[in-house]
Amino acid sequence: MKWSVYHIFKREMKRLSRQKSTRNLFIIIPVAVFILLGLIYSEGALREVSIAVYDNDNSELSRTYIRSLEASPNLDVIYYMSSEDDLETVFVENEVQGIFYIPKDFYKDVLKGIPVDVKIYTNSTNIVFGNLLYRLATEVTQLMSAAVVVKNMAPLGINPDKILGTVMPIDVNTKVLGNPQYNYIYYLLPGLATVLIQMILFFAASQAFNNEWKLKTYTDLYATANGNILTMILGKYLAYLVFGLSLCGFLFAVVFPVFGIPIYGNIGSLLVLLLLFLTVNIFLGFGISLLFKDEIIALDIAIFYNSPAFVFSGFTFPIWAMPWFNSLYAQVIPYTHFLTGFLKIYQLNTPFKFILPEIEKLFIFLVIGVVIISIGLIINRKIIFLQPKMSTI
Repeated sequence: MKWSVYHIFKREMKRLSRQKSTRNLFIIIPVAVFILLGLIYSEGALREVSIAVYDNDNSELSRTYIRSLEASPNLDVIYYMSSEDDLETVFVENEVQGIFYIPKDFYKDVLKGIPVDVKIYTNSTNIVFGNLLYRLATEVTQLMSAAVVVKNMAPLGINPDKILGTVMPIDVNTKVLGNPQYNYIYYLLPGLATVLIQMILFFAASQAFNNEWKLKTYTDLYATANGNILTMILGKYLAYLVFGLSLCGFLFAVVFPVFGIPIYGNIGSLLVLLLLFLTVNIFLGFGISLLFKDEIIALDIAIFYNSPAFVFSGFTFPIWAMPWFNSLYAQVIPYTHFLTGFLKIYQLNTPFKFILPEIEKLFIFLVIGVVIISIGLIINRKIIFLQPKMSTI
């Protein structure tokens, strides 16, 4: 059986490499998409977000505040508004993502100790800008507030450190884990790339057997395996696993280093998770291929099942906040559980024991894949277990 598996593996590798559609799936599409995604998000964190300012106070303090905004490496003040400008018009005509409005009597109220609100209008058609501007505004305003306190009370001869400790007795010290740089390429590319690998592998595996029937090469496959169905499945599985691991190798050994994406976790833990995840997708794809003789139907089912994987995985929106049906659907997609374990390793550097819940769930999917394969073997047993009179090339 050992040599039969090798012969099936060798045959499948040649077969996949000769098919134009498979070459596109495993080579051209992923390489192009990985590089394209890397180039799109190569800037990483957002820099020089365009904003406008409206100084309705025109005081020394308000101008200092504006200079602080101008000095921020993440902001770019490109327009200074007047009373004649309309907010919505400024957003559209000047293509700014936010407007900082400094109210009248800004300086006087600060001197009197009256709370002052600097209003920030954001273009939340893209929530990224809204969140970023809010964070940057908070940082600039806190620094300005501290400077004002020190300036006003320093003449009294009090140590500035003691002043700040009195005025702001509770300090917030934030430590960001996972992606401390707030880098979008660290955040988006790994998720988009891994879901693409899953879809490619699943689509290809869903044509592993029905394509043999379509091209009338199944008789040769059967003969090469000496009539052993397990040998067929194992040999094909190893070939698809090699292609899947090659994609992962290209992603983690080439794309990640080229774009400077770090992996914080243990490589061994990541490899175990990837092997199981790839195996699950191959077996589920084989099951669909054995269930449906028509390649188009099998591919449609694979697309229908896999296409929502990224949306429902909780990568861009938490699963617990989804409606119950969407949350339930997310649980029946292997990528959801792989992604949870992947992020634990890739970004949080957690020990292997903390991804055991995801490993267990992926094993359940593996069992389901084996069951579907078994059902497909039973349904199409007349085709699958035929005795060839001669092998065809």
